[in-house]
Amino acid sequence: STVSMDKFKEVRKMFKKAGVSIYAFKPSALGEKNTDAEIEYAMRAGKALGANSVTVELPKNPEQSNRLGKLAAKNKMYVGYHNHTQATDTVWNEALNQSPSNSINLDFGHYIAAGGNNTKESLLAFIETHHDRITSMHMKDRETKENGAENLPWGEGDTPIVEVLQLLKDKKYKIPVSIELEYKIPDGSDAVKEVKKCLAYAKNALEA
Repeated sequence: STVSMDKFKEVRKMFKKAGVSIYAFKPSALGEKNTDAEIEYAMRAGKALGANSVTVELPKNPEQSNRLGKLAAKNKMYVGYHNHTQATDTVWNEALNQSPSNSINLDFGHYIAAGGNNTKESLLAFIETHHDRITSMHMKDRETKENGAENLPWGEGDTPIVEVLQLLKDKKYKIPVSIELEYKIPDGSDAVKEVKKCLAYAKNALEA
């Protein structure tokens, strides 16, 4: 908890030189077993990298999100809580109510894969309602639970990637969205080629 921030600052400069800005940082130091000093160190490291949020899975224990929210406020940082298929429109409510420094790291592919009441329409409404509490988003194309919940090449699943990106554009929501490559890479391709396809898909969606 006392190691210098110099190395983190060096990493930030390296990324900046390459044209990459860091908006979020996921340290392995935000758990219930971590000390407050370790958590605060991780938050300072995130700031040194240029991030405005650290991210972690949404805790099952509300006491932990309350603790993280207080430490984030102290360090002028946001904690973005990430979801998998436990996502509902209300799953973040307690954490958001605990602290203005608690926020949402929305994976809307997982949201759609959860199925049930999670639909394209509910997703778009959720983003509109909570846009000022969403600090980052993860983007992938998954099927609904009813259709198998598989990760598929973009445009083949049930996740409304185009509609979400157009909503962000039309409403001018300044929410960073990252590509998550989680579908099976086809024979003869590789991760870099597939991410380029995903990026092209996203650019086309924004230009539509």
